[in-house]
Amino acid sequence: MQTPAADGTPAAIANAIANAHAWFEHHSGWAPPDPDTLGEWVDDGVCRCPDDCLVTPDGWCEHGLASWWLILGAEPWPPARDRDGRRPGTGASR
Repeated sequence: MQTPAADGTPAAIANAIANAHAWFEHHSGWAPPDPDTLGEWVDDGVCRCPDDCLVTPDGWCEHGLASWWLILGAEPWPPARDRDGRRPGTGASR
């Protein structure tokens, strides 16, 4: 897991989202907040990360995990898998 640069560039954001996806694979999995909860957080100018750290909606925690707002704005997770369990285009399996 790489710590994203603090500059908020698309590459840093993508890195934080990738870190969160890797975290899902080794922890409790995908359990996003409901839309009302996420809306309340964002209205308050805060957001949680999957590890429950409190950050800005467009930020990530000291552990390198993106906020739920960033994660949910990204492509769906977990990625689709073919019938053999591979992620399309990667050849990777679970």
